[in-house]
Amino acid sequence: MAAAAAGSLRRAGWRLWRGRAVIRCQLSPPQRPLQASAVLRRASDEQKKEPLASSSQQQFDSHPTDHQPEQEPQGPRPSYTGQGGQESEDYESEEQLQHRILTAALEFVPEHGWTAEAIAEGAKTLGLSVAAAGMFHSDGSELILHFVSQCNTKLSDLLEQEQKLVQLGKAERKPTDQFLRDAVEARLRMLIPYIEKWPQALSILLLPHNIPSSLNLLTSMIDDIWHYAGDQSTDFNWYTRRAVLTGIYNTTELVMMQDSSPDFEDTWRFLESRVADAMNMGNTANQVQSTGEAVVQGLMGAAVTIRNLAGLNQRR
Repeated sequence: MAAAAAGSLRRAGWRLWRGRAVIRCQLSPPQRPLQASAVLRRASDEQKKEPLASSSQQQFDSHPTDHQPEQEPQGPRPSYTGQGGQESEDYESEEQLQHRILTAALEFVPEHGWTAEAIAEGAKTLGLSVAAAGMFHSDGSELILHFVSQCNTKLSDLLEQEQKLVQLGKAERKPTDQFLRDAVEARLRMLIPYIEKWPQALSILLLPHNIPSSLNLLTSMIDDIWHYAGDQSTDFNWYTRRAVLTGIYNTTELVMMQDSSPDFEDTWRFLESRVADAMNMGNTANQVQSTGEAVVQGLMGAAVTIRNLAGLNQRR
């Protein structure tokens, strides 16, 4: 009975912590309906005007050309089986089309940022019209959330693989502090290709209508890390540990954006120190204090992000 009550208490506390920001943002306007994917399959006007080859043998020419309108889109196209038992490679749901466009757009984020321009460039690489950018909000939020979701999935797969190796006796279980440090570092390293544009991403995620989705992705990632770390607490520590690790992740992320050391060495030293401090907490009073500090650090981090965007604290 006591364990069940404690489990219910910890889940209620965690949901309350996650739900405050979500509840405040429920008044934001709903997303606009998506445009039909069939319209987006039209090639660009420039591609339509490209003259066709005069000989059919040119279709088999192995030499690259400057413009190939007949080139198949990158990546495997999904196929579906209809009622007649025949597969159709032309049908693609809106969600699948969006996923392909956003994935292709990530290549152009370093140049164009988290913008509709990057999405349009990604659509062009798939043989679609630049009008594909009209499927998404102009603030680039869907591109950022897509990237964060992909990173979380990669981290979860990595941690699951490590767990399987331990269960098979092919690897030793890491101490909790090392496991947490390695997991957070692995997740933050996924930001490196986009680090110059990441302050822009954080500012967009802090917009009221994006907070519910971004907060959900953050808390899910933190929960996954503790799950694979073997956390089985059923008391107030369940909530506290996740709040503290969230603070560690957020502050390390902000340090990383301003770090000019080779391979972000200063960032990883900061992370190691913060994890060690968290693991050395000796009593509930210290845990509660650290939870409060994590909240304060999160607010301070938002201020630092704004300063970064204003050009007052750029990485050197």
